[in-house]
Parts: sequence; C-alpha cells; structure tokens
Amino acid sequence: MLVPAHLSAQKFVSTIRGRVVDKESKQPLVGVNVVVLQSNPVVGAATDEEGNFLMQSVNVGRNSIRFTYIGYEDAVVAEVLVNSGKETILNVEMQERVNNMAEVVVTQQRDKGKANNEFASVSARSFSAEEMNRYAGTLNDPARMAQSFAGVMTSNDENNQIVVRGNSPRGLLWRMEGVEIPNPNHFAGSEGATGGGVSMLSSNMLTNTDFYSGAFAAEYGNALSGVFDLNLRKGNAGKREFAIQLGVLGAEVALEGGFGKKYKGSYLVNYRYSTLELFALMGFDIGGNVSPKYQDLSFNFYFPTQKAGSFTVFGLGGLSGLGEKAKRDTATWKSFSDKTDYNQKQWMGVAGFTHLYLLPDAKTYIKSVLSYSYTNNSSTSDSLDGDFKPFNLSEDLFIYRTWRAHVLAHTKLNTRNSVRVGGLFSHNDYKLSSALYSFAASSRLNFVDNEGSTWTAQAYMQWRHRFSDRLQMNTGLHFTFPEINNKFYVEPRLGMEYKITEAQTLSLGAGLHSRVDAISTYVSYKTPNGVMQNRQLDFSRAFHFVTGYSLSFLKDFRFKTEAYVQYLFRVPVGNDSAHRNYSIMNYNEGFVQFPLQSSGHGINYGIELTVEKFFSRQYFFVFTTSLFDSRYKTTENVWRSTAYNVNYVMNALGGKEFTVGKRKNNIIGINTRIIWRGGQRYTPVDLEKSITENQTVTREEEAFSQKLPDYFRIDFGASFRRNKKKYSWIFSFDAQNIINRQNVAGEVYDVSKKLIVTKRNLGIVPVFSWKVQF
Repeated sequence: MLVPAHLSAQKFVSTIRGRVVDKESKQPLVGVNVVVLQSNPVVGAATDEEGNFLMQSVNVGRNSIRFTYIGYEDAVVAEVLVNSGKETILNVEMQERVNNMAEVVVTQQRDKGKANNEFASVSARSFSAEEMNRYAGTLNDPARMAQSFAGVMTSNDENNQIVVRGNSPRGLLWRMEGVEIPNPNHFAGSEGATGGGVSMLSSNMLTNTDFYSGAFAAEYGNALSGVFDLNLRKGNAGKREFAIQLGVLGAEVALEGGFGKKYKGSYLVNYRYSTLELFALMGFDIGGNVSPKYQDLSFNFYFPTQKAGSFTVFGLGGLSGLGEKAKRDTATWKSFSDKTDYNQKQWMGVAGFTHLYLLPDAKTYIKSVLSYSYTNNSSTSDSLDGDFKPFNLSEDLFIYRTWRAHVLAHTKLNTRNSVRVGGLFSHNDYKLSSALYSFAASSRLNFVDNEGSTWTAQAYMQWRHRFSDRLQMNTGLHFTFPEINNKFYVEPRLGMEYKITEAQTLSLGAGLHSRVDAISTYVSYKTPNGVMQNRQLDFSRAFHFVTGYSLSFLKDFRFKTEAYVQYLFRVPVGNDSAHRNYSIMNYNEGFVQFPLQSSGHGINYGIELTVEKFFSRQYFFVFTTSLFDSRYKTTENVWRSTAYNVNYVMNALGGKEFTVGKRKNNIIGINTRIIWRGGQRYTPVDLEKSITENQTVTREEEAFSQKLPDYFRIDFGASFRRNKKKYSWIFSFDAQNIINRQNVAGEVYDVSKKLIVTKRNLGIVPVFSWKVQF
C-alpha cells in the first residue's frame, strides 16, 4: 500500500459546483465571488440568479474555497477533497452582517464545526461524511464517530449505542430531513434501543450532520441525552456518477445524476448487501453457527420548480437477521444453551416527502415534511430435542407503524431578528408481545400482549436576536401533548453567545427537556383487573444548564470547554418491593413488565475539555477529556451511581495524509484513536440465590455499587486513494480495537458451571474495503 506505482506526470483536474444561499432566509445570493485559494492560475466563479456556481479545472487533492459577498461575513470551506471521476458539490449558507460596512474591521470566517442550525448556542457539533470516513474506528458510522466527542462514550463494543453525559442511550433522538425516524441501525436489539451492530446509514448519502449533547434549541423535542440531526445530500444534477464498494461490511453501489440537461432535479440511490450473506449464497460458510445478514436501501430524489418551490422524496430501509444455531450433533451438547437456537429479525423502513417554499418577500420560507415508518423486530429462542425438533422457550415482538408531519415557517425580520415557528404531529399504531416458557409452572407465560394506537402533538417557537456581530440570543418554547397520558408540557429554552474577541467566545444554554419512552413502558404492564397502570406515567424530564468558553489560536487550533448540570425528575422507577431500585435511567432497552411510578430523580454534572487542530496542512488531531458524576434516586430515597457513571472519559485521535506520485495526484492516509475511560457500574451477582433459582440473581440492595476495570482501546485506520483521469479508487483498512484487548463487560452466573463468570467485550474488528468512483 505504501509504495506508489509509476505515475504519469499529468496533474488531474475535476469540477466543483454548488449553491450559495442566505443562512436565515434560504434565498439564493446572486453575484457571490467564489475563489479557490492558492490556485495558480486563479480558479474562480460567481453565482448566478439562482445562487449556483461552477468551477472547472480544479486540481485534484485538497483545496480551500472562499466565498465573499458585500454585506455578508466571508465563508471559507477548508480542505475540500477533490477527486477525479466525481464532481464535488458544495452548498454554502452565508450570514449577513449586523453592522454596516464602515464598521467592519476584521473579516470573519466560517466557524469550523459549528452546527448547521443557527438557533444552537451550546453543546453542538457539525461534521461531514468525509470527516466520518477519516476518524479511525468509526466504520463509516455517525454514532461511532460521535464517541470521539467530549462527553460521549459507547455502552459496549457490540453495538453503536452511545451514552451522552451519563444518560441512558434511550434518551437519544434520531432525525432525518427534519422529522424523527426509528432507530436506523441493523441488529437493533429490544424495545427502546437507539443503536445497533451496523448502521444503515451510508456516507455516500449524508451531507453535514449536527450532533447535540445538551441544552437543545426549542425546535428539538422528545430528547433527553442527545440529538442526531441527519441531512441527506442531493445528487449531482450536472453529471451521472457511480460508486461501487466491496468490503467486510458489505457490497455497496451508489448511483446519482440529473433528470435532464436543463432541469436541476436530481436523484441519489444507495444499496448495500451483507458480504457474509453473499458468500453464503455462493456456498461458502464463513459465519459457522452464527449467521448475521443484512441489506439496506436509501434514496433522495430532488424536484425543483419555478414557482411552487422544491420537493424531495427520501427514504431509508433495512432488513437484518442474526441467529446462532445449535450443532445438530447431540454428542457436542454439554449444557442447555448448546441445544438452543437463537434468532433475531428486524425490518425497518421510513419514507418521506418534503416541500420547501420561498415566499416572494425574500425573507420567509416554509418547509413541510411528511413521513411514514415501519418497524418490526422479533427475537426467539428454541430448545431442540434429540430429533432436533424445536420447542419455543421465549419470543419477543414489537411492531410500529407511524405517520409523522412537521411544518415550520422561518422569517428573517431584519439583519438582527429571525423567528421560526413549527408544529409536529405523530400517529403510532403498535403491536407488542413477550412470552416465556416457565419450567417451574410447566406452562407458557404471556407477559405482554397488547396492540393499539396513540398520538402526540408538538409545537415550538424560536426567536434569534443579534445585538451585534458579537452578541446574540436564542430563545424559545417547546410544547408537547401526548395522548398516551393526556399531560401537557411547556419547555422554555435559552441560549446566549458573546464573542469577547474574534478568537474568544462565551456561551450559555439552559432549558427544560422531556422524552417519551418506548410505548411498551406505558402499556405492557396490566393489573390483575386489566388496568394499564403505567399509562399515566409522566415523561422523564430534565433541566439542562451549560456554560462554555472557546478560544481559537494559531491557525486552525481551538480550545473549548463546557461545564454542565442536568437535573432529571419525574423519572419512571419501580413501584413494588421487588423493583425498588429500578430506574429507567440505567437500562438501554427491553420490555418493562411491572408497575412504575414517576417519582425518580437523577443528576449529571461535569466538565469537558477539547483541544482540536482542524484538518489543514495534511494533518489533524483531537484531545478530549470529560470528568463527570451521574447519580439517580428511587423510592428508597438513596442516591446511587447510575450504570454509566464511569467518572472520566479521555480520547486522543489524529491523522496524517501524504500526497504521493510525480504530480501529487494520490493520497495515503493514516489515522488512529485512543479511548480510555473508567469502568461501568454493575450490580454484583448473588451466587447462592443464583444456584437455587438456576439463573442469574443480583443483589439489588447493592445496585450499581461495583465498578468494572478501566476500559482501554486503540483503533487504527489506513487508506490509499489513487486518482486516474476519469475515475478514482480508494483502498481502506479500519480496525476497531487494533491491540485486541477484550475489556471486561460484566459478570453473569453460568448455569452449567454453577460459577460467576466474566463477560468480555469484542476483540479486534478489522474492516477492509475497496471503492471506485466514476
């Protein structure tokens, strides 16, 4: 990989095209000056009446693009990777200045990493698909990339569920194109899960994505811990392009292009099929007794019009299955689990329609989104007899069919004031079941068997006021009315930003937030007379307060720190003696089959430090440190550590690129990531009771009192990109846990050995891929 082949002396070129609009009103900006910095001869263009621009003969490799326009802050998109065989698309939003030109002394540039949503003041970070590919150990997954940010960690190595500032992964909100979507991951697990083993999202489809870790803007409801706000990119309307990728995670193909030479509409489609399943279809049994398989499809169709605005049709869907078959040889059965088949299946799909209309006043736009989603997850376990006939031991099923709508109106009153108002509505049909065979009772027990429907209405209003180019305020209200418990929630939000100098910024954010748990939490448990007692539970609620300081220094360096407090209240906790230490704050997923009450509390507080060198001069690095404490309280009125109270998380990551070849047409990239954090908390196993009951029994009076050993992991990635005249290809190697350290994940009771045994996380996960673009 590291030895370049003989290359032609020709310097290859490609094309950059895109569109420039006003950040607030989304109106196209005419006559914006666009220049490739340090190009010789100078390569540049000006935007037309629709805000579009086109620059040809741009050298392949890294380029920085400057956008200038009278009365607006300069925007610089740095270190854009330009490849041969594929055009680069840039969609840029420019911010109008508050002060007149006579008052302007210093030219401002685009704040790297700043969220796309202009109403976000704190705890927000934007990242691109190209950054996601650059970070080691991410496996092209936005959730795994977020683990590199301050205050974020993984719950375990087997999936991408993330813990944000000590909160349960259940509190994470996923959005796409402005509307909530179901969990977009394969092998998603049980009820309430927000992650999975493999992401359905492809880097071929995504443009800049926002991630929030606290004190969200008023637009975001139904979130406690974090928000992923995903945006799909539009296909290249000027040229038909293809991408083919083969690798460990699957065989993938992407297609994009325009619908006609004069029409600006475009399409973008991506499909992936599991590599292991492909080998199985060819007769090669690689998975053995374990047989993971999956496939996914995503698309985005864009239809602009002259007078009616622009329309898009988007979608994401996936099928996955994971099973472990018992060996069909009774001589190998040493324990009960040896003769048990396990199977998990998942269907998830979401399709949506958006409409963006710019009003004639050139200050206002209206965006509407309508979507339909379907989720069907099931898991079963069957015991085999001597003739290999299955006997069902357990079965879980949850099915959701959901319609969602989101309509917002945004108006730029003047250079100082912007207002956004919106409404959201969702209607959810569900079917839930959970059954288990009891050997003690010699019968099948149906714990959950429920189906029905419910709906939720939300509304919000936001106001952004810019006192000057240095000081701005974001404030708003979010309203929620869920039919499931007939309660009304009002949540005020506030954000402030003050630029002390051009290099220093103070920020503050505060607000109330709430999160509806999985519907099964409210409808699964029934009293002996059939009453769904948990239906009257409150939503978990939290008050967030964040203050931050940011310093930009040297060139492309930034120091950032945030201190936060999150006070949680009205948290569902156990309402009987058997579950007196249960709090929903400590669990990633699963059905709740006992009575709850909304009297729990929790508190998370900490400080986060980040030192970052943004990618320039062919290298980058990020160092983050998070020190925090996370505790909860149930009806016992005793403060305990939550399961995720690891107290400290540290990340160090970086990467370097090398241009190679006679004319520097090709790129070698090397990157790494180091993760070190405290061990997660756990409840010790009661060996005597476990032996008596023949299953794992924990000492609930000592809930989460023990701590696992520290977690340590090193990820590594390397790539070689080669540009040819009409196409380019890249070979990549990405390894999670390159040193193969199997961190301790917990302890359980082993029925066959009658001992407490240690569970461990995954070892090395190597991922190879080869991708060609043309």
